[in-house]
Amino acid sequence: MSELLKQHIFKNGLNLGAILVFITISTYLGGPELVTNYTVSFGSLLVMIVFPIYHTRKFRIQSNGFISFKQAFTSCTGILIAAGFINVAASILLYNVIDPAFAIEMLDVVINKMVSQLESLGMNESQIEESIKALEESSSFDPISLFKGYLFSIIFYTLFGLLVAAFTKNENPEFSE
Repeated sequence: MSELLKQHIFKNGLNLGAILVFITISTYLGGPELVTNYTVSFGSLLVMIVFPIYHTRKFRIQSNGFISFKQAFTSCTGILIAAGFINVAASILLYNVIDPAFAIEMLDVVINKMVSQLESLGMNESQIEESIKALEESSSFDPISLFKGYLFSIIFYTLFGLLVAAFTKNENPEFSE
């Protein structure tokens, strides 16, 4: 990997990570209802899609309009992996060191939101209780669970990187006239 590509990944991964941490802190300050807001989640997802695409294309422009599949894949995936690591580290600090009670508050809001949605779908009380129990067992903000979630996200980062690389690559011809 070229030094230029390493710097590109480091700089943009750090920038995207800072944006994601800013979103995480902003939603934390807004309260548990804001953390569970679909609009905020969609906005974060949109940032995580647009940012690496934009900066991978920008790297191609800096490379005289040429970027190999490998470079495009490494750029996009590297940015996402670096940013994801920064965000999960900040989340571990927030939910386990700074304010562990906030994770419990978030879970309560998620459960209340889920109960109202399930009731509107006409589910009976026992089905709703089963769903609550399953959610409580699977929702955990402990460091190991957050890190496992990050490792699972790397699979999606990789698939997304492959897709972006396929559309972004522009190989430098071997022999040009």
